[in-house]
Amino acid sequence: MKTKNRFSQTLFAAVLGASMVAASASAGTSVARVNSEMPVVDLSPAKDLRASKSAERDERAKEELGYSLGMQAYLYGLPSLRFEEFRYGLNRMAKAYAKQGVDSFSASGEDGAQYNEIVHVHELSTPDLKLGVTPNNDTMYSSAFYQLRDEPLVITVPDIKDRYYSVQIVDGYLSNVAYLGTRATNAKAGRYVLVGPGWKGELPKDMTAIHVPTNEGFFAIRILVEGPEDTDNVIALQNQFMTRPLSAELGKKVFIHSQDFPKPNTKGELQEFRRIVEFAQNNPPQTPEAKAIWHSFAHLGMSLDKAFDPGTIDPAIKRGMQRSIKAAKDVVAWKVKYRGHKSNNMWNVDLVGGRYHQDYLARAEGSIQGLVVHSAAEGVYFHTYHDGKGESLNGDNKYTLHFSADHLPPVDAFWSLTGYTDDYNLVENPMQRYSIGDRTPSLKYNKDGSLTLYIQAEPPAEGTDNWLPTPKGEMFRLNLRMYMPKVGALNTESIEQYVPPVVKR
Repeated sequence: MKTKNRFSQTLFAAVLGASMVAASASAGTSVARVNSEMPVVDLSPAKDLRASKSAERDERAKEELGYSLGMQAYLYGLPSLRFEEFRYGLNRMAKAYAKQGVDSFSASGEDGAQYNEIVHVHELSTPDLKLGVTPNNDTMYSSAFYQLRDEPLVITVPDIKDRYYSVQIVDGYLSNVAYLGTRATNAKAGRYVLVGPGWKGELPKDMTAIHVPTNEGFFAIRILVEGPEDTDNVIALQNQFMTRPLSAELGKKVFIHSQDFPKPNTKGELQEFRRIVEFAQNNPPQTPEAKAIWHSFAHLGMSLDKAFDPGTIDPAIKRGMQRSIKAAKDVVAWKVKYRGHKSNNMWNVDLVGGRYHQDYLARAEGSIQGLVVHSAAEGVYFHTYHDGKGESLNGDNKYTLHFSADHLPPVDAFWSLTGYTDDYNLVENPMQRYSIGDRTPSLKYNKDGSLTLYIQAEPPAEGTDNWLPTPKGEMFRLNLRMYMPKVGALNTESIEQYVPPVVKR
Protein backbone atom coordinates (compact mmCIF):
# COMPACT_ATOMS: atom_id res chain seq x y z
CA MET A 1 0.00 0.00 0.00
CA LYS A 2 2.84 2.31 0.85
CA THR A 3 4.50 1.48 -2.48
CA LYS A 4 1.34 2.44 -4.35
CA ASN A 5 1.14 5.80 -2.55
CA ARG A 6 4.76 6.63 -3.34
CA PHE A 7 4.10 5.82 -7.01
CA SER A 8 1.04 8.10 -7.05
CA GLN A 9 3.00 10.99 -5.50
CA THR A 10 5.83 10.58 -8.01
CA LEU A 11 3.41 10.54 -10.92
CA PHE A 12 1.60 13.69 -9.59
CA ALA A 13 4.89 15.55 -9.21
CA ALA A 14 5.91 14.67 -12.73
CA VAL A 15 2.60 15.86 -14.16
CA LEU A 16 2.73 19.10 -12.09
CA GLY A 17 6.30 19.82 -13.17
CA ALA A 18 5.45 19.31 -16.81
CA SER A 19 2.49 21.69 -16.44
CA MET A 20 4.68 24.39 -14.85
CA VAL A 21 7.29 24.08 -17.59
CA ALA A 22 4.58 24.39 -20.19
CA ALA A 23 3.06 27.42 -18.42
CA SER A 24 6.46 29.05 -18.14
CA ALA A 25 7.13 28.54 -21.81
CA SER A 26 3.75 29.98 -22.65
CA ALA A 27 4.35 33.02 -20.41
CA GLY A 28 7.72 33.66 -22.02
CA THR A 29 6.12 33.65 -25.40
CA SER A 30 3.43 36.08 -24.16
CA VAL A 31 5.96 38.52 -22.63
CA ALA A 32 8.02 38.44 -25.80
CA ARG A 33 4.92 39.19 -27.84
CA VAL A 34 3.93 42.11 -25.51
CA ASN A 35 7.48 43.55 -25.61
CA SER A 36 7.49 43.45 -29.35
CA GLU A 37 4.12 45.19 -29.60
CA MET A 38 4.54 47.88 -26.84
CA PRO A 39 5.92 51.32 -27.74
CA VAL A 40 9.20 52.26 -26.09
CA VAL A 41 8.62 54.45 -22.99
CA ASP A 42 11.72 56.45 -22.00
CA LEU A 43 11.47 58.54 -18.82
CA SER A 44 14.97 59.98 -19.13
CA PRO A 45 15.39 63.80 -19.14
CA ALA A 46 15.43 65.51 -22.53
CA LYS A 47 18.87 65.60 -24.10
CA ASP A 48 19.06 69.42 -23.97
CA LEU A 49 18.61 69.27 -20.18
CA ARG A 50 21.31 66.70 -19.49
CA ALA A 51 24.85 67.55 -18.43
CA SER A 52 26.42 69.93 -20.89
CA LYS A 53 29.26 68.62 -23.02
CA SER A 54 30.29 72.05 -24.28
CA ALA A 55 32.48 74.55 -22.46
CA GLU A 56 31.02 77.31 -24.66
CA ARG A 57 27.52 76.35 -23.61
CA ASP A 58 28.59 76.37 -19.95
CA GLU A 59 29.86 79.94 -20.25
CA ARG A 60 26.67 81.06 -21.97
CA ALA A 61 24.56 79.36 -19.28
CA LYS A 62 26.39 81.08 -16.46
CA GLU A 63 25.98 84.46 -18.11
CA GLU A 64 22.26 83.89 -18.53
CA LEU A 65 22.03 82.84 -14.89
CA GLY A 66 23.69 86.09 -13.85
CA TYR A 67 21.34 87.99 -16.17
CA SER A 68 18.16 86.32 -14.92
CA LEU A 69 18.94 86.42 -11.22
CA GLY A 70 20.53 89.84 -11.59
CA MET A 71 17.23 91.27 -12.84
CA GLN A 72 15.43 89.75 -9.87
CA ALA A 73 18.00 91.07 -7.41
CA TYR A 74 17.91 94.58 -8.89
CA LEU A 75 14.10 94.73 -8.84
CA TYR A 76 14.11 93.37 -5.30
CA GLY A 77 16.58 95.98 -4.06
CA LEU A 78 15.59 99.01 -6.14
CA PRO A 79 13.35 100.44 -3.37
CA SER A 80 16.30 100.43 -0.96
CA LEU A 81 18.43 102.28 -3.54
CA ARG A 82 15.66 104.79 -4.09
CA PHE A 83 15.15 105.15 -0.33
CA GLU A 84 18.80 105.98 0.29
CA GLU A 85 19.00 108.38 -2.66
CA PHE A 86 15.81 110.21 -1.72
CA ARG A 87 16.83 110.42 1.94
CA TYR A 88 20.17 111.98 1.04
CA GLY A 89 18.58 114.23 -1.59
CA LEU A 90 15.96 115.60 0.78
CA ASN A 91 18.75 116.46 3.20
CA ARG A 92 20.53 118.45 0.50
CA MET A 93 17.30 120.13 -0.65
CA ALA A 94 16.41 121.28 2.87
CA LYS A 95 19.90 122.73 3.37
CA ALA A 96 19.83 124.47 -0.02
CA TYR A 97 16.46 126.10 0.65
CA ALA A 98 17.67 127.30 4.06
CA LYS A 99 20.82 128.85 2.57
CA GLN A 100 18.71 130.71 0.00
CA GLY A 101 16.42 132.03 2.71
CA VAL A 102 13.42 130.12 1.35
CA ASP A 103 11.20 128.97 4.20
CA SER A 104 9.44 126.13 2.38
CA PHE A 105 10.73 123.72 5.02
CA SER A 106 10.35 123.97 8.79
CA ALA A 107 13.24 125.13 10.96
CA SER A 108 14.06 121.48 11.65
CA GLY A 109 15.35 121.27 8.09
CA GLU A 110 17.74 124.23 8.25
CA ASP A 111 20.69 121.98 9.07
CA GLY A 112 19.39 119.32 6.73
CA ALA A 113 17.12 116.47 7.69
CA GLN A 114 18.33 114.28 10.55
CA TYR A 115 17.37 110.80 11.70
CA ASN A 116 14.14 110.65 13.72
CA GLU A 117 13.45 114.33 13.08
CA ILE A 118 10.22 115.52 11.45
CA VAL A 119 10.72 118.01 8.64
CA HIS A 120 7.57 119.89 7.65
CA VAL A 121 6.88 121.36 4.23
CA HIS A 122 5.12 124.64 5.00
CA GLU A 123 3.36 125.05 1.67
CA LEU A 124 1.33 123.12 -0.85
CA SER A 125 3.38 121.37 -3.52
CA THR A 126 4.32 123.40 -6.58
CA PRO A 127 6.37 122.68 -9.72
CA ASP A 128 9.34 124.42 -8.08
CA LEU A 129 9.52 121.79 -5.34
CA LYS A 130 10.93 119.02 -7.50
CA LEU A 131 10.54 116.01 -5.27
CA GLY A 132 9.70 113.75 -8.22
CA VAL A 133 7.24 111.66 -6.21
CA THR A 134 3.91 112.62 -7.87
CA PRO A 135 3.01 114.87 -4.91
CA ASN A 136 -0.60 115.89 -4.43
CA ASN A 137 -1.69 119.51 -4.24
CA ASP A 138 -4.39 118.79 -1.67
CA THR A 139 -2.38 118.24 1.50
CA MET A 140 0.73 119.64 3.14
CA TYR A 141 3.44 117.10 3.83
CA SER A 142 5.69 116.32 6.76
CA SER A 143 8.15 113.43 6.87
CA ALA A 144 10.80 111.71 8.96
CA PHE A 145 13.39 109.04 8.32
CA TYR A 146 13.54 106.85 11.38
CA GLN A 147 16.47 104.87 12.77
CA LEU A 148 15.48 102.22 15.33
CA ARG A 149 18.72 100.31 15.79
CA ASP A 150 19.37 101.85 19.21
CA GLU A 151 15.86 102.14 20.60
CA PRO A 152 12.19 102.72 19.66
CA LEU A 153 10.89 106.08 18.52
CA VAL A 154 7.79 107.74 20.00
CA ILE A 155 5.50 109.70 17.66
CA THR A 156 3.15 112.11 19.45
CA VAL A 157 0.00 112.72 17.40
CA PRO A 158 -2.35 115.64 18.19
CA ASP A 159 -6.14 115.65 18.17
CA ILE A 160 -7.32 116.66 14.67
CA LYS A 161 -11.04 116.34 14.15
CA ASP A 162 -11.82 119.17 11.72
CA ARG A 163 -10.00 117.82 8.66
CA TYR A 164 -8.51 114.74 7.03
CA TYR A 165 -4.98 113.66 7.92
CA SER A 166 -2.89 110.51 7.77
CA VAL A 167 0.46 109.22 8.96
CA GLN A 168 1.74 106.59 6.52
CA ILE A 169 4.49 104.43 8.03
CA VAL A 170 6.68 102.41 5.65
CA ASP A 171 9.68 100.15 6.10
CA GLY A 172 13.08 100.59 4.48
CA TYR A 173 11.79 99.01 1.26
CA LEU A 174 8.97 101.58 1.11
CA SER A 175 6.28 99.00 1.83
CA ASN A 176 3.39 100.05 4.06
CA VAL A 177 3.51 98.90 7.67
CA ALA A 178 0.78 100.90 9.42
CA TYR A 179 -1.39 104.02 9.37
CA LEU A 180 -2.49 106.61 11.90
CA GLY A 181 -5.10 109.26 11.23
CA THR A 182 -8.68 110.05 10.32
CA ARG A 183 -9.44 106.60 8.91
CA ALA A 184 -7.00 104.29 10.65
CA THR A 185 -7.21 105.51 14.27
CA ASN A 186 -10.36 107.64 14.13
CA ALA A 187 -8.19 110.77 14.49
CA LYS A 188 -7.33 109.73 18.03
CA ALA A 189 -4.50 111.64 19.68
CA GLY A 190 -1.85 109.60 21.40
CA ARG A 191 1.70 108.33 21.64
CA TYR A 192 2.58 105.70 19.09
CA VAL A 193 5.90 103.86 19.27
CA LEU A 194 7.86 102.58 16.28
CA VAL A 195 9.56 99.40 17.47
CA GLY A 196 12.37 97.84 15.45
CA PRO A 197 12.87 94.10 14.93
CA GLY A 198 15.63 93.68 17.53
CA TRP A 199 14.16 95.55 20.49
CA LYS A 200 12.84 93.70 23.53
CA GLY A 201 11.11 95.44 26.37
CA GLU A 202 7.81 96.73 27.68
CA LEU A 203 6.03 99.96 26.90
CA PRO A 204 3.85 102.06 29.22
CA LYS A 205 0.16 101.25 28.89
CA ASP A 206 -0.65 104.64 27.37
CA MET A 207 1.65 103.98 24.40
CA THR A 208 0.69 101.94 21.33
CA ALA A 209 3.41 99.83 19.72
CA ILE A 210 3.85 99.69 15.94
CA HIS A 211 6.28 96.93 15.02
CA VAL A 212 8.28 97.55 11.85
CA PRO A 213 10.43 94.90 10.13
CA THR A 214 13.44 97.11 9.34
CA ASN A 215 15.73 99.30 11.44
CA GLU A 216 15.48 102.11 8.91
CA GLY A 217 12.35 103.52 7.33
CA PHE A 218 10.19 106.53 6.67
CA PHE A 219 6.85 108.03 7.56
CA ALA A 220 4.85 110.69 5.77
CA ILE A 221 2.21 112.97 7.29
CA ARG A 222 -0.48 114.46 5.04
CA ILE A 223 -2.87 117.14 6.33
CA LEU A 224 -5.69 118.44 4.15
CA VAL A 225 -5.52 122.12 3.18
CA GLU A 226 -8.65 124.08 2.29
CA GLY A 227 -6.93 126.53 -0.03
CA PRO A 228 -3.88 128.84 0.28
CA GLU A 229 -5.50 130.88 3.04
CA ASP A 230 -5.63 127.74 5.20
CA THR A 231 -1.89 127.01 5.24
CA ASP A 232 -1.20 128.82 8.53
CA ASN A 233 -3.78 126.64 10.26
CA VAL A 234 -2.11 123.54 8.90
CA ILE A 235 1.34 124.72 9.95
CA ALA A 236 0.02 125.07 13.50
CA LEU A 237 -1.17 121.45 13.33
CA GLN A 238 2.11 120.24 11.85
CA ASN A 239 4.01 121.71 14.77
CA GLN A 240 2.02 119.56 17.19
CA PHE A 241 3.47 116.32 15.78
CA MET A 242 6.60 115.34 17.68
CA THR A 243 9.16 112.54 17.74
CA ARG A 244 11.43 111.54 20.65
CA PRO A 245 13.49 108.47 21.53
CA LEU A 246 11.66 106.20 23.95
CA SER A 247 14.20 106.79 26.72
CA ALA A 248 13.72 110.56 26.46
CA GLU A 249 9.95 110.14 26.53
CA LEU A 250 10.33 108.14 29.74
CA GLY A 251 12.28 110.96 31.39
CA LYS A 252 15.77 109.54 31.02
CA LYS A 253 18.72 111.64 29.90
CA VAL A 254 19.60 110.98 26.29
CA PHE A 255 22.41 112.42 24.22
CA ILE A 256 21.07 112.97 20.74
CA HIS A 257 23.79 113.67 18.21
CA SER A 258 23.06 115.13 14.81
CA GLN A 259 24.06 112.93 11.92
CA ASP A 260 23.62 113.73 8.26
CA PHE A 261 22.18 111.03 6.12
CA PRO A 262 24.97 109.08 4.43
CA LYS A 263 25.70 109.79 0.80
CA PRO A 264 25.07 106.66 -1.29
CA ASN A 265 28.37 105.15 -2.39
CA THR A 266 27.88 104.67 -6.13
CA LYS A 267 31.50 103.82 -6.92
CA GLY A 268 32.93 100.43 -7.71
CA GLU A 269 32.09 97.44 -9.85
CA LEU A 270 28.48 96.25 -9.60
CA GLN A 271 27.86 98.96 -7.01
CA GLU A 272 24.08 98.58 -7.23
CA PHE A 273 24.27 94.99 -6.02
CA ARG A 274 26.75 95.90 -3.29
CA ARG A 275 24.42 98.59 -1.99
CA ILE A 276 21.47 96.20 -2.04
CA VAL A 277 23.46 93.73 0.04
CA GLU A 278 24.65 96.35 2.53
CA PHE A 279 21.15 97.70 3.06
CA ALA A 280 19.75 94.19 3.57
CA GLN A 281 22.47 93.39 6.10
CA ASN A 282 21.56 96.52 8.05
CA ASN A 283 17.88 95.67 7.70
CA PRO A 284 17.75 91.86 7.50
CA PRO A 285 14.52 90.17 6.38
CA GLN A 286 12.52 88.84 9.31
CA THR A 287 10.22 86.18 7.86
CA PRO A 288 10.89 82.93 5.96
CA GLU A 289 9.03 84.37 2.96
CA ALA A 290 11.22 87.45 2.89
CA LYS A 291 14.42 85.41 3.32
CA ALA A 292 13.61 82.84 0.64
CA ILE A 293 14.75 84.84 -2.39
CA TRP A 294 18.22 85.29 -0.89
CA HIS A 295 18.95 81.60 -1.44
CA SER A 296 18.91 82.31 -5.18
CA PHE A 297 20.95 85.49 -4.80
CA ALA A 298 23.82 83.38 -3.42
CA HIS A 299 24.66 82.51 -7.05
CA LEU A 300 25.45 86.23 -7.50
CA GLY A 301 27.75 86.46 -4.52
CA MET A 302 25.00 88.22 -2.55
CA SER A 303 24.66 87.20 1.07
CA LEU A 304 23.01 88.42 4.25
CA ASP A 305 26.13 87.75 6.33
CA LYS A 306 29.12 88.29 4.04
CA ALA A 307 30.49 91.37 2.31
CA PHE A 308 29.80 91.63 -1.40
CA ASP A 309 33.02 91.07 -3.37
CA PRO A 310 32.75 91.22 -7.18
CA GLY A 311 36.21 89.66 -7.45
CA THR A 312 34.87 86.32 -6.22
CA ILE A 313 32.07 86.12 -8.80
CA ASP A 314 32.50 83.97 -11.90
CA PRO A 315 33.29 86.30 -14.85
CA ALA A 316 30.45 84.90 -16.94
CA ILE A 317 27.91 85.40 -14.16
CA LYS A 318 29.28 88.89 -13.67
CA ARG A 319 28.71 89.72 -17.34
CA GLY A 320 25.11 88.63 -16.98
CA MET A 321 24.66 90.80 -13.88
CA GLN A 322 26.03 93.82 -15.71
CA ARG A 323 23.57 93.25 -18.56
CA SER A 324 20.67 92.78 -16.19
CA ILE A 325 20.66 96.33 -14.83
CA LYS A 326 19.61 97.95 -18.10
CA ALA A 327 17.00 95.26 -18.73
CA ALA A 328 15.54 95.69 -15.24
CA LYS A 329 15.35 99.45 -15.76
CA ASP A 330 13.48 98.83 -19.02
CA VAL A 331 10.98 96.69 -17.12
CA VAL A 332 10.44 99.39 -14.48
CA ALA A 333 10.07 102.11 -17.13
CA TRP A 334 7.34 100.00 -18.75
CA LYS A 335 5.68 99.08 -15.48
CA VAL A 336 5.26 102.66 -14.28
CA LYS A 337 2.92 103.14 -17.25
CA TYR A 338 0.86 100.03 -16.49
CA ARG A 339 0.45 99.65 -12.75
CA GLY A 340 -2.16 97.13 -11.62
CA HIS A 341 -4.55 96.37 -14.47
CA LYS A 342 -6.08 98.48 -17.20
CA SER A 343 -9.71 99.48 -16.85
CA ASN A 344 -11.92 99.41 -19.93
CA ASN A 345 -11.30 103.15 -20.20
CA MET A 346 -7.49 102.85 -20.04
CA TRP A 347 -6.95 103.88 -16.41
CA ASN A 348 -4.48 101.90 -14.35
CA VAL A 349 -6.40 100.31 -11.49
CA ASP A 350 -4.51 99.13 -8.41
CA LEU A 351 -6.70 98.01 -5.53
CA VAL A 352 -3.78 96.62 -3.52
CA GLY A 353 -1.52 99.65 -3.18
CA GLY A 354 1.66 99.86 -1.15
CA ARG A 355 1.38 96.76 1.03
CA TYR A 356 3.36 94.67 -1.45
CA HIS A 357 4.23 91.46 0.43
CA GLN A 358 6.43 89.51 -2.04
CA ASP A 359 5.38 91.37 -5.20
CA TYR A 360 8.83 92.85 -5.76
CA LEU A 361 8.06 94.24 -9.22
CA ALA A 362 5.13 96.31 -7.92
CA ARG A 363 7.30 97.46 -5.02
CA ALA A 364 10.07 98.57 -7.37
CA GLU A 365 7.67 100.40 -9.64
CA GLY A 366 5.94 102.13 -6.73
CA SER A 367 9.25 103.36 -5.35
CA ILE A 368 10.00 105.15 -8.62
CA GLN A 369 6.74 106.81 -9.55
CA GLY A 370 5.50 107.73 -6.08
CA LEU A 371 8.15 106.71 -3.52
CA VAL A 372 5.37 105.63 -1.14
CA VAL A 373 2.01 104.34 -2.35
CA HIS A 374 -1.16 104.41 -0.28
CA SER A 375 -2.97 101.24 0.64
CA ALA A 376 -6.29 101.24 -1.20
CA ALA A 377 -8.40 101.68 1.93
CA GLU A 378 -6.63 104.98 2.62
CA GLY A 379 -6.57 106.28 -0.91
CA VAL A 380 -6.84 104.80 -4.38
CA TYR A 381 -4.76 106.39 -7.11
CA PHE A 382 -5.92 105.81 -10.66
CA HIS A 383 -3.42 107.03 -13.21
CA THR A 384 -3.05 106.97 -16.95
CA TYR A 385 -0.78 108.06 -19.75
CA HIS A 386 -3.49 107.35 -22.34
CA ASP A 387 -6.85 108.56 -23.50
CA GLY A 388 -9.79 106.19 -23.76
CA LYS A 389 -8.64 104.95 -27.16
CA GLY A 390 -5.18 104.03 -25.92
CA GLU A 391 -3.33 106.97 -27.49
CA SER A 392 -0.65 108.69 -25.40
CA LEU A 393 -1.71 111.88 -23.67
CA ASN A 394 0.05 114.91 -25.13
CA GLY A 395 -0.16 118.59 -24.29
CA ASP A 396 -0.71 119.47 -27.96
CA ASN A 397 -4.17 117.91 -27.69
CA LYS A 398 -7.32 118.89 -25.80
CA TYR A 399 -9.23 116.42 -23.63
CA THR A 400 -12.30 116.16 -21.46
CA LEU A 401 -13.16 113.91 -18.51
CA HIS A 402 -16.90 113.57 -17.89
CA PHE A 403 -18.41 112.09 -14.71
CA SER A 404 -22.10 111.22 -14.79
CA ALA A 405 -24.24 112.54 -11.93
CA ASP A 406 -24.68 109.01 -10.57
CA HIS A 407 -20.98 108.16 -10.67
CA LEU A 408 -19.01 111.04 -9.26
CA PRO A 409 -15.91 109.82 -7.36
CA PRO A 410 -17.25 108.03 -4.23
CA VAL A 411 -15.25 109.18 -1.21
CA ASP A 412 -15.56 109.87 2.51
CA ALA A 413 -12.70 112.40 2.44
CA PHE A 414 -11.95 114.09 -0.91
CA TRP A 415 -11.00 113.49 -4.53
CA SER A 416 -8.82 115.34 -7.02
CA LEU A 417 -7.38 115.12 -10.53
CA THR A 418 -3.73 116.13 -10.99
CA GLY A 419 -1.46 116.38 -14.03
CA TYR A 420 2.25 115.54 -14.04
CA THR A 421 5.21 115.97 -16.34
CA ASP A 422 7.23 112.88 -17.24
CA ASP A 423 9.53 113.40 -14.21
CA TYR A 424 6.57 113.06 -11.79
CA ASN A 425 6.46 116.75 -10.92
CA LEU A 426 3.53 119.16 -11.13
CA VAL A 427 2.76 121.12 -14.32
CA GLU A 428 3.84 124.77 -14.39
CA ASN A 429 1.06 127.11 -15.55
CA PRO A 430 0.22 130.83 -15.25
CA MET A 431 -2.96 130.14 -13.31
CA GLN A 432 -0.97 128.14 -10.72
CA ARG A 433 -3.63 125.47 -10.71
CA TYR A 434 -2.00 122.11 -10.17
CA SER A 435 -5.06 120.00 -9.43
CA ILE A 436 -8.82 120.16 -9.61
CA GLY A 437 -11.37 118.36 -7.47
CA ASP A 438 -14.38 118.47 -5.19
CA ARG A 439 -12.85 121.30 -3.11
CA THR A 440 -12.00 123.57 -6.07
CA PRO A 441 -14.01 126.76 -5.33
CA SER A 442 -14.82 127.50 -8.97
CA LEU A 443 -15.93 123.97 -9.89
CA LYS A 444 -19.19 124.00 -11.85
CA TYR A 445 -21.47 121.02 -12.35
CA ASN A 446 -23.76 120.57 -15.34
CA LYS A 447 -27.53 121.07 -14.99
CA ASP A 448 -28.10 117.33 -14.66
CA GLY A 449 -25.55 117.07 -11.84
CA SER A 450 -22.80 115.61 -14.02
CA LEU A 451 -19.32 117.09 -14.16
CA THR A 452 -17.06 117.85 -17.14
CA LEU A 453 -13.38 118.68 -16.67
CA TYR A 454 -11.27 120.27 -19.42
CA ILE A 455 -7.69 119.01 -19.70
CA GLN A 456 -5.44 121.01 -22.03
CA ALA A 457 -2.46 123.36 -22.19
CA GLU A 458 -4.37 126.54 -23.08
CA PRO A 459 -7.47 127.92 -21.31
CA PRO A 460 -10.60 126.31 -22.81
CA ALA A 461 -13.27 128.31 -24.63
CA GLU A 462 -15.73 127.18 -21.94
CA GLY A 463 -13.76 129.14 -19.31
CA THR A 464 -11.23 128.20 -16.64
CA ASP A 465 -13.60 127.06 -13.87
CA ASN A 466 -13.20 123.38 -14.71
CA TRP A 467 -9.77 123.56 -16.35
CA LEU A 468 -6.74 121.42 -15.50
CA PRO A 469 -3.61 122.75 -17.29
CA THR A 470 -1.22 120.33 -19.05
CA PRO A 471 2.37 120.77 -20.33
CA LYS A 472 2.61 122.06 -23.89
CA GLY A 473 3.79 119.56 -26.47
CA GLU A 474 4.79 116.89 -23.95
CA MET A 475 3.56 113.52 -22.87
CA PHE A 476 1.91 113.84 -19.48
CA ARG A 477 0.22 111.73 -16.87
CA LEU A 478 -3.04 112.10 -14.96
CA ASN A 479 -3.69 110.96 -11.39
CA LEU A 480 -7.26 110.59 -10.14
CA ARG A 481 -7.08 110.35 -6.34
CA MET A 482 -9.92 109.16 -4.11
CA TYR A 483 -9.14 109.51 -0.40
CA MET A 484 -11.02 107.25 1.99
CA PRO A 485 -12.83 105.68 -0.98
CA LYS A 486 -16.25 104.09 -0.58
CA VAL A 487 -16.99 100.49 -1.49
CA GLY A 488 -17.78 101.29 -5.13
CA ALA A 489 -14.20 102.42 -5.72
CA LEU A 490 -12.72 99.29 -4.19
CA ASN A 491 -14.36 96.70 -6.40
CA THR A 492 -12.85 95.65 -9.72
CA GLU A 493 -16.26 95.51 -11.38
CA SER A 494 -18.04 98.57 -10.00
CA ILE A 495 -14.97 100.79 -10.34
CA GLU A 496 -15.40 100.79 -14.12
CA GLN A 497 -18.34 103.15 -13.63
CA TYR A 498 -16.26 105.70 -11.73
CA VAL A 499 -13.25 106.02 -14.03
CA PRO A 500 -14.62 107.39 -17.31
CA PRO A 501 -12.40 107.67 -20.40
CA VAL A 502 -10.25 110.68 -21.10
CA VAL A 503 -11.70 111.87 -24.41
CA LYS A 504 -9.67 113.67 -27.06
CA ARG A 505 -11.67 116.65 -28.29
